[in-house]
Amino acid sequence: MMQLFATDLDGTLLNSSGEISQANISALNAAKNAGLHVVFVTGRPPRWMEQIGHATGIHSAAICANGALVLDVATGETIHADFLDRELALEVVQGLQSLDAGVSFAVEVATQSDSFLIDHTYQPRWETPRPVPRMPVEEMFSSGRVVKLLARPSKNASLDADQFVSAAEEIAGHLVDFTHSNIHDVLLEMSPIGINKGSALERFATNLGVSQNLVAAVGDMPNDIPMISWAGKGAAVANAHEEVKAVADLLLPSNDDDAVAHFIGQLLND
Repeated sequence: MMQLFATDLDGTLLNSSGEISQANISALNAAKNAGLHVVFVTGRPPRWMEQIGHATGIHSAAICANGALVLDVATGETIHADFLDRELALEVVQGLQSLDAGVSFAVEVATQSDSFLIDHTYQPRWETPRPVPRMPVEEMFSSGRVVKLLARPSKNASLDADQFVSAAEEIAGHLVDFTHSNIHDVLLEMSPIGINKGSALERFATNLGVSQNLVAAVGDMPNDIPMISWAGKGAAVANAHEEVKAVADLLLPSNDDDAVAHFIGQLLND
């Protein structure tokens, strides 16, 4: 039987309303009770994890910021973090500005307060509970603890998400790892070179003493490809990006049809 179960959140564990079904919650706890390590692997920052832990009853670890940060969900403490180099990141910023002069930027910072910083034109996708500090992108790196750089093209940009990622990779793919995790919201997400959901899940499994063939992972977007490709059994939900389906061992129902519960059910019955 599998020993480690890794699931993406948005578009996978969460349904289209941003909620977690009771079927999925029950399945996650069944997996935990059967002895599987359950880990959330997400592009989301740490500040969202307390809410996810409360909703699911799973308070173990979470791999956040597309693999750049590992969090103890129960305590909120950072277990491991990989930080972006300031000079390399600002070189990336200049490259993206050459693609789109109106591109806006934000960063995720591994700190307890002011962990999300945005420039003067960036529009967050999600409503924030309190005002987010705005500043020039150069100032965002003053702490030295940035784990993710985000870039949102201007509204008059001519490239879609996949095209913008491709163009960005041509310019700065040797400096950072690029990905994106939403079909409708064109937002580039950048981590240190070699840091992604797959590399983080591999390190996490190794630290637990779990071999690759005993790891199962499920996701829906291009940022999930590294972990789905690496896992012994990788699954894609029916609503997944076509590139994700292409690398998956198994195709599941959609996130609105309790895909995670279906996957866990199969794993526990194998």
